[in-house]
Amino acid sequence: MIFRRIMGYLWQFSDVLLFISAMIVLDYTAFRINATLGWFVISLILFVLGWLVEVISERKRGDS
Repeated sequence: MIFRRIMGYLWQFSDVLLFISAMIVLDYTAFRINATLGWFVISLILFVLGWLVEVISERKRGDS
């Protein structure tokens, strides 16, 4: 039981870590191509993250 819970937390942590790593690599690659593209990708990433936060917070409010 405890092992499953710990593995669940590690899985969630690795999922978030890989998501952040993918965003960093995507942004770095965009800046290597062109500075304007890099800034566009940063704004797109921030927009998507903001949208995800809203979706997640709406789900949590709906559950309680």
